[in-house]
Amino acid sequence: MKLLIISKNLLDQKDAQAQQSLAFIEALQDVFGHLDVITAHTTEHELSNLKYLEEKNTTLYPLPAQWVSNGTTLCDKIHRKIHRNLMATFITKWAKGAGLVANKLAQANSYLAVITIGLPIESHMAGLGLADKSKWIAHFSDPWPESLMPKPYSDYSIPIINMMQKNVVQKTINQAKLISFTCAQSRELFSAFYKFERKKTFITPHVAPPPTYATKRQDKNFIITHAGSLSRERFFPELFYSVKDLPDSNKVVIQFIGNVYPAAQQLVEKLGIQQRFIFTGHLSKEDTLLRMRESDALLLIEAKMKIYPFLPSKLADYSSLGLPIYAITGMNSATAEMLEAYRNSYVSDYKASSITEVLKKISTSRRSKAEENKLYEQFSVKKIQEIIHNAIARLN
Repeated sequence: MKLLIISKNLLDQKDAQAQQSLAFIEALQDVFGHLDVITAHTTEHELSNLKYLEEKNTTLYPLPAQWVSNGTTLCDKIHRKIHRNLMATFITKWAKGAGLVANKLAQANSYLAVITIGLPIESHMAGLGLADKSKWIAHFSDPWPESLMPKPYSDYSIPIINMMQKNVVQKTINQAKLISFTCAQSRELFSAFYKFERKKTFITPHVAPPPTYATKRQDKNFIITHAGSLSRERFFPELFYSVKDLPDSNKVVIQFIGNVYPAAQQLVEKLGIQQRFIFTGHLSKEDTLLRMRESDALLLIEAKMKIYPFLPSKLADYSSLGLPIYAITGMNSATAEMLEAYRNSYVSDYKASSITEVLKKISTSRRSKAEENKLYEQFSVKKIQEIIHNAIARLN
């Protein structure tokens, strides 16, 4: 009952991909005898933070790796984009080394499956180096390359590099025994650009953290919290105009935890609605969870796109609190599809009138106790364990 997992992004838990990989690994620890995890070394401090995994039944193999810069200047952003794309085009030293370690481990152990988690695509590059690919499951957390994604995520793509990256992805799809996607919408986008047999695919949603519960506050405001950065791609003025249109008697206050695109804060000041917003900046994981628990509802915003091939991991995180969730997204998105099946959730498009209507409704509606945490079942550890067990049964 052994598994081998290859996930470059794991140790740096400020990274969303790393958080997803860790949640996946923790979900499988309880049902498999041993997990070997090949990852990339960041710092000794971050490695020590995950040593608790080895106290159970997991062994980490952190290998030296290159990382893109995290500067905020225009030059930093350009360099980061080029560097990140090159690392997803040409096999890196880390990917070669991860493949070699994986082969050595496979010779010494009888694994039920070898699972590579990408993004980044380097994890799948390591999978391409496997001598025996009969147990290989390749999981795509998002579409790749960037040119496949709808605007604004495909802005500034590099055509020649994109073509080479598509070749890497097609090789991964061809050579892996099974392919996993986070949602059906992501699989449909892949099918428009790559050739594969649908019968070798399956859906593995993100893993939610352990369930927790909201706490009551003393004030009379209705606080709707957006946890995580509000990036350029997900900023749109209509949200702020809709808040301005709320009657004075309405108690809605929107709280943003994390970095916020500067134009958003500037618009709040321009409209004179500072009393309706709280900008906390980046908080620790513990403080973020505390503020989420003290909220009355949670806000999820997807970028305005023509198609919606993503399942935001934020939805899995939100589901663990059992609070009302309001998503501003496309009507055909995976998010809308999931939330519309539950009473304790709200979905709208990006029109200011639609948003204002939902904000009025959510702040006056009574919560349904019977339905409040049903969404969690779709992202629960039990659900993910069942999916992976079924996939492994298909390999053997």
